[in-house]
Amino acid sequence: MNALIACVRFIDRINYYLGKYVVSWILFVLMGIALFEVVTRRIIGTPHAWTQEILVYLFCAHFILALGYTLYYREHVVVDAFTSFLPERVQVALETLVYVFFVGAFVYVMIPTAFDFAARSWASGERAPTSFNSPVYPAKTVIPVGIILLGIQLLGLVSKNVLFLTRGETLEDKN
Repeated sequence: MNALIACVRFIDRINYYLGKYVVSWILFVLMGIALFEVVTRRIIGTPHAWTQEILVYLFCAHFILALGYTLYYREHVVVDAFTSFLPERVQVALETLVYVFFVGAFVYVMIPTAFDFAARSWASGERAPTSFNSPVYPAKTVIPVGIILLGIQLLGLVSKNVLFLTRGETLEDKN
Protein backbone atom coordinates (compact mmCIF):
# COMPACT_ATOMS: atom_id res chain seq x y z
CA MET A 1 0.00 0.00 0.00
CA ASN A 2 2.88 2.38 0.75
CA ALA A 3 4.25 1.77 -2.75
CA LEU A 4 0.91 2.80 -4.26
CA ILE A 5 0.82 5.96 -2.16
CA ALA A 6 4.40 6.81 -3.16
CA CYS A 7 3.56 6.21 -6.82
CA VAL A 8 0.47 8.44 -6.63
CA ARG A 9 2.45 11.22 -4.97
CA PHE A 10 5.14 10.91 -7.66
CA ILE A 11 2.52 11.20 -10.42
CA ASP A 12 1.04 14.24 -8.70
CA ARG A 13 4.45 15.87 -8.41
CA ILE A 14 5.18 15.33 -12.12
CA ASN A 15 2.02 17.13 -13.25
CA TYR A 16 2.18 19.74 -10.50
CA TYR A 17 5.75 20.84 -11.25
CA LEU A 18 5.34 20.57 -15.02
CA GLY A 19 2.22 22.73 -14.79
CA LYS A 20 3.69 25.24 -12.40
CA TYR A 21 7.13 25.65 -13.95
CA VAL A 22 6.64 24.84 -17.64
CA VAL A 23 3.02 25.25 -18.69
CA SER A 24 2.42 28.46 -16.78
CA TRP A 25 5.59 30.04 -18.16
CA ILE A 26 4.56 29.24 -21.71
CA LEU A 27 1.87 31.91 -21.25
CA PHE A 28 4.53 34.55 -20.56
CA VAL A 29 6.44 33.53 -23.67
CA LEU A 30 3.18 33.72 -25.64
CA MET A 31 2.48 37.21 -24.31
CA GLY A 32 6.03 38.34 -25.05
CA ILE A 33 5.94 37.14 -28.66
CA ALA A 34 2.46 38.62 -29.19
CA LEU A 35 3.58 41.95 -27.74
CA PHE A 36 6.69 41.87 -29.92
CA GLU A 37 4.57 41.25 -33.02
CA VAL A 38 2.10 44.00 -32.16
CA VAL A 39 4.89 46.53 -31.59
CA THR A 40 6.82 45.58 -34.72
CA ARG A 41 3.75 45.37 -36.93
CA ARG A 42 1.77 48.40 -35.72
CA ILE A 43 4.45 50.79 -34.52
CA ILE A 44 7.54 49.94 -36.53
CA GLY A 45 5.65 48.61 -39.58
CA THR A 46 7.68 45.42 -40.06
CA PRO A 47 5.63 42.26 -39.48
CA HIS A 48 7.35 38.92 -39.08
CA ALA A 49 6.34 35.65 -40.72
CA TRP A 50 7.42 33.46 -37.82
CA THR A 51 5.40 34.99 -34.97
CA GLN A 52 1.95 33.69 -35.91
CA GLU A 53 3.26 30.19 -36.42
CA ILE A 54 5.22 30.11 -33.17
CA LEU A 55 2.25 31.53 -31.26
CA VAL A 56 0.02 28.73 -32.56
CA TYR A 57 2.58 26.05 -31.62
CA LEU A 58 3.08 27.48 -28.14
CA PHE A 59 -0.64 27.82 -27.49
CA CYS A 60 -1.21 24.22 -28.54
CA ALA A 61 1.67 23.06 -26.33
CA HIS A 62 0.22 25.04 -23.44
CA PHE A 63 -3.22 23.52 -23.92
CA ILE A 64 -2.04 19.92 -24.35
CA LEU A 65 0.51 19.96 -21.53
CA ALA A 66 -2.03 21.50 -19.14
CA LEU A 67 -4.41 18.51 -19.40
CA GLY A 68 -2.75 16.50 -16.62
CA TYR A 69 -2.17 19.60 -14.49
CA THR A 70 -5.85 20.49 -14.77
CA LEU A 71 -6.87 16.98 -13.78
CA TYR A 72 -4.49 17.18 -10.80
CA TYR A 73 -6.60 20.06 -9.51
CA ARG A 74 -9.82 18.41 -10.74
CA GLU A 75 -10.68 21.53 -12.70
CA HIS A 76 -12.06 19.89 -15.83
CA VAL A 77 -15.73 20.60 -16.48
CA VAL A 78 -17.93 18.67 -14.06
CA VAL A 79 -21.70 18.83 -13.71
CA ASP A 80 -22.36 18.02 -10.08
CA ALA A 81 -25.81 19.54 -9.68
CA PHE A 82 -27.31 16.11 -9.01
CA THR A 83 -24.43 14.40 -7.25
CA SER A 84 -23.78 17.15 -4.70
CA PHE A 85 -26.74 15.88 -2.65
CA LEU A 86 -25.37 12.33 -2.47
CA PRO A 87 -23.12 10.96 0.30
CA GLU A 88 -19.40 11.58 -0.19
CA ARG A 89 -18.55 7.93 -0.88
CA VAL A 90 -21.19 7.76 -3.63
CA GLN A 91 -19.89 11.00 -5.12
CA VAL A 92 -16.34 9.63 -5.20
CA ALA A 93 -17.49 6.33 -6.73
CA LEU A 94 -19.46 8.15 -9.45
CA GLU A 95 -16.56 10.51 -10.10
CA THR A 96 -14.24 7.53 -10.51
CA LEU A 97 -16.59 5.79 -12.93
CA VAL A 98 -17.14 8.91 -15.01
CA TYR A 99 -13.42 9.75 -15.21
CA VAL A 100 -12.50 6.17 -16.12
CA PHE A 101 -15.25 5.94 -18.71
CA PHE A 102 -14.78 9.30 -20.41
CA VAL A 103 -11.18 10.40 -19.77
CA GLY A 104 -9.94 6.82 -19.82
CA ALA A 105 -11.63 6.18 -23.16
CA PHE A 106 -10.17 9.42 -24.54
CA VAL A 107 -6.66 8.46 -23.41
CA TYR A 108 -7.07 4.89 -24.68
CA VAL A 109 -8.04 6.09 -28.14
CA MET A 110 -5.72 9.07 -28.36
CA ILE A 111 -2.38 7.59 -27.23
CA PRO A 112 -1.87 5.28 -30.23
CA THR A 113 -3.36 7.87 -32.58
CA ALA A 114 -1.12 10.63 -31.24
CA PHE A 115 1.99 8.44 -31.39
CA ASP A 116 1.22 7.53 -35.00
CA PHE A 117 0.55 11.19 -35.81
CA ALA A 118 3.90 12.28 -34.34
CA ALA A 119 5.84 9.33 -35.79
CA ARG A 120 4.63 10.05 -39.32
CA SER A 121 5.63 13.68 -38.89
CA TRP A 122 9.13 12.73 -37.72
CA ALA A 123 9.53 10.11 -40.47
CA SER A 124 8.70 12.58 -43.21
CA GLY A 125 10.54 15.52 -41.65
CA GLU A 126 7.31 17.47 -41.90
CA ARG A 127 7.59 21.22 -42.19
CA ALA A 128 4.95 23.93 -42.20
CA PRO A 129 3.80 25.05 -45.64
CA THR A 130 4.46 28.70 -44.83
CA SER A 131 7.16 31.18 -45.68
CA PHE A 132 8.76 30.48 -42.28
CA ASN A 133 8.85 26.72 -43.11
CA SER A 134 9.35 25.63 -39.51
CA PRO A 135 9.55 21.97 -38.52
CA VAL A 136 6.20 20.62 -37.33
CA TYR A 137 7.32 17.35 -35.73
CA PRO A 138 8.38 18.88 -32.38
CA ALA A 139 4.92 20.40 -32.00
CA LYS A 140 3.25 17.12 -32.92
CA THR A 141 5.43 15.29 -30.38
CA VAL A 142 3.91 17.37 -27.59
CA ILE A 143 0.50 15.77 -28.27
CA PRO A 144 1.34 12.22 -27.12
CA VAL A 145 3.35 13.64 -24.21
CA GLY A 146 0.33 15.62 -23.02
CA ILE A 147 -2.00 12.65 -23.43
CA ILE A 148 0.41 10.44 -21.45
CA LEU A 149 0.53 13.04 -18.67
CA LEU A 150 -3.26 13.09 -18.63
CA GLY A 151 -3.32 9.28 -18.51
CA ILE A 152 -0.90 8.98 -15.61
CA GLN A 153 -2.76 11.70 -13.72
CA LEU A 154 -5.97 9.74 -14.31
CA LEU A 155 -4.28 6.68 -12.78
CA GLY A 156 -3.28 8.81 -9.79
CA LEU A 157 -6.79 10.20 -9.37
CA VAL A 158 -8.40 6.77 -9.63
CA SER A 159 -5.89 5.39 -7.12
CA LYS A 160 -6.70 8.20 -4.67
CA ASN A 161 -10.40 7.54 -5.07
CA VAL A 162 -9.96 3.78 -4.58
CA LEU A 163 -7.93 4.46 -1.43
CA PHE A 164 -10.70 6.68 -0.17
CA LEU A 165 -13.41 4.15 -1.00
CA THR A 166 -11.59 1.17 0.52
CA ARG A 167 -9.80 2.71 3.49
CA GLY A 168 -11.55 6.03 4.02
CA GLU A 169 -8.22 7.89 3.66
CA THR A 170 -7.80 11.01 1.58
CA LEU A 171 -4.47 11.47 -0.12
CA GLU A 172 -4.11 15.09 -1.10
CA ASP A 173 -0.84 16.93 -1.61
CA LYS A 174 -0.35 20.25 0.10
CA ASN A 175 1.14 21.96 -3.00
